[in-house]
Amino acid sequence: MKTRLPRQEFLDALTAVAAVTGGRTTKPILGCVRVATEADTIELSATDGEAALRLGVGSFSVEEPGETVLSAEALLGIIREMPDAEIRVEADDKYCVVSGEGSEFKIFVFPTADFPAIPTFGDEPDLIVGGSQLSRLINLTVYAAARETGRYAINGVLWQKQGKRLYLVATDGRRLARAGGDIIEAKSGDFEVIVPSKAMHAFERVFVPGKERAEWTVDMQVLPNQVLLRSGERMLSTALVEGNFPKYEDVIPKDTDKVARVNRQELYSAIRRAALLTSDEARAVKLSFEAEQLVVTAHSAEQGEARVEVPIEFEGQPVQIGFNAAFVSDALKALTYDSVNIELKESFRPGVVRGEDKNEFLYVVMPVSL
Repeated sequence: MKTRLPRQEFLDALTAVAAVTGGRTTKPILGCVRVATEADTIELSATDGEAALRLGVGSFSVEEPGETVLSAEALLGIIREMPDAEIRVEADDKYCVVSGEGSEFKIFVFPTADFPAIPTFGDEPDLIVGGSQLSRLINLTVYAAARETGRYAINGVLWQKQGKRLYLVATDGRRLARAGGDIIEAKSGDFEVIVPSKAMHAFERVFVPGKERAEWTVDMQVLPNQVLLRSGERMLSTALVEGNFPKYEDVIPKDTDKVARVNRQELYSAIRRAALLTSDEARAVKLSFEAEQLVVTAHSAEQGEARVEVPIEFEGQPVQIGFNAAFVSDALKALTYDSVNIELKESFRPGVVRGEDKNEFLYVVMPVSL
């Protein structure tokens, strides 16, 4: 294999590869990237055994077609530090040589036959979703997924297609985030699949729209045990999480009788400031809702007390409730609305944070004892 290619475009592709190969593994081949030349393009492939990535990079010229497999971390580190606009990549069955003006790096390669097969996208997608839309849905939900490895189904995010709408739902048992958006085109029936959180986090690093792609789309294929996402020359696939996602509709309060409307940024700032004086063991803040004012307080036996006032519009009887500060902050940080509604019933019942459109976003958070 012998080719000349633009360093920056190659670097961008390798950065996306790191989203899949970045974790620890006992199999060195899963920390590698496959580089293959075809016609005037280069294809990069990577997998960690569950998620897989395939993407194309334009080249200046392909003098000798071929393929090689080498450490993704080593190659990324080299390309990142090279100052050249153009680089050369040559490989045989022993080494891959990366060279620029006045520099050369010789990297040991792995047998190409040992590299796992990467799924290919079929002819027709099941769904077409706006790229910005899907990115928004992921950002609004993935932070609420469970992180404990033994919790199976809730370690991922539920993707739920209902007619012309796609909903993403995540929960760790103490909070629940749901976001919905329109589908551009649907060629399949309704479905529910659970996508691993790692693949969700990789999405933002893999699908980076170019400056000229203000309106970009993502094709989606759902197979019995995996889902494939494709946009342009990039494709991300992942094995699905097995198990049954909880019936999340059952935990959404439907009898709230108190509603507060508050500026999102002001509330986010108030909770973050009050949380400065919470203990590591109990990150709780108390929210006291009154007619025109919300008082956020925190107490730590070791550090002291905090009190922050926020103007609100409030309907209902005054109520005090405690929440984990980080849980509330996570949702407020992910949202982009100017204001949010907080719906409550009693101090020992879950609270609900909604955006301006109730069908677009909701967040259920369990109270904590103060």
